Amino acid sequence: MKLNLGCSISVCEGWVNIDGSHHILFRKLPEPLLGMLYEHSQMREVLPKQEYVRRLRQNEFVHHNLNYGIPFENESADYIYTSHFLEHLYPETSRFLLQEIYRTLKPGGRIRICVPDLQHAVELYQRGQKQAFLEYFFLPSTAHAYERHRNMFDFDTLSSILCEVGYANIERCAYRKGCVPNLDKLDNRPDETLYVEATK
Repeated sequence: MKLNLGCSISVCEGWVNIDGSHHILFRKLPEPLLGMLYEHSQMREVLPKQEYVRRLRQNEFVHHNLNYGIPFENESADYIYTSHFLEHLYPETSRFLLQEIYRTLKPGGRIRICVPDLQHAVELYQRGQKQAFLEYFFLPSTAHAYERHRNMFDFDTLSSILCEVGYANIERCAYRKGCVPNLDKLDNRPDETLYVEATK
């Protein structure tokens, strides 16, 4: 089994996609109502309406708040992928989720974590791109609570937490390079992202 955590509708066929967004909650609505949901969401800026509906209809989803853990049994997943989600959790919650991922992975199972790279943000500041740097930490008042960053990582801080939880073979990976399947469809935002894989 392959789990994609905190994905919204950035999905890939063959994965079980777990997310707490209203898009997932209402995915079984009749298509005209889904269209209305799309028209009043930020998804309009990301993908066409037809593709929005197709993804919700043709992929497997579980609507769940990951602050409360992963709704699957111990040692049930071969791969777990999470992209640009962990930084939206408070530090103690992100550690708890990494423990939950460890619990859910089979022995030898693999995790891939994609987060904004704190080192990249600092480099923006050092190059004088101060507004771009600040946008990693501070959002306008119109931003949804799910969009706010509550934590940041570089490779050292993330690998240290993974090691403490019990993961092995912790390595920094490149964009769309690694041992987790379907990275050509799952990975995005290559310029700002830290990609890390580890095994249980």
